[in-house]
Amino acid sequence: MSQQYNAPQQPGGYQPNYPQGSPDQMRGQQLAQTSMILGIISLFAVGIILGPLAIIKAKRAEELGGDAKVGKITGWIGTVLGALWIVGIIIYIIAFVSLMASVNA
Repeated sequence: MSQQYNAPQQPGGYQPNYPQGSPDQMRGQQLAQTSMILGIISLFAVGIILGPLAIIKAKRAEELGGDAKVGKITGWIGTVLGALWIVGIIIYIIAFVSLMASVNA
């Protein structure tokens, strides 16, 4: 006599594993990820613009239950670095103009 193996069937057939949680939690995690990406990019380029965007997205993510510490921290660092770049450029321009004025005097 031969035995047959019958695999247990799930109701409705195959069901992939989707992320669990409410839509607000999933939206919070998406915002946290976006905040992290913007924060990291702000460390290298256009920090004065992307840094505050990362901070805003991080705050929204935290309101929806997402963990956005990385985005908030990198956003602040990017903002500060961007501001320092602008201050440095202004100082450079002032120094250049005053040097040119002293040479022509």
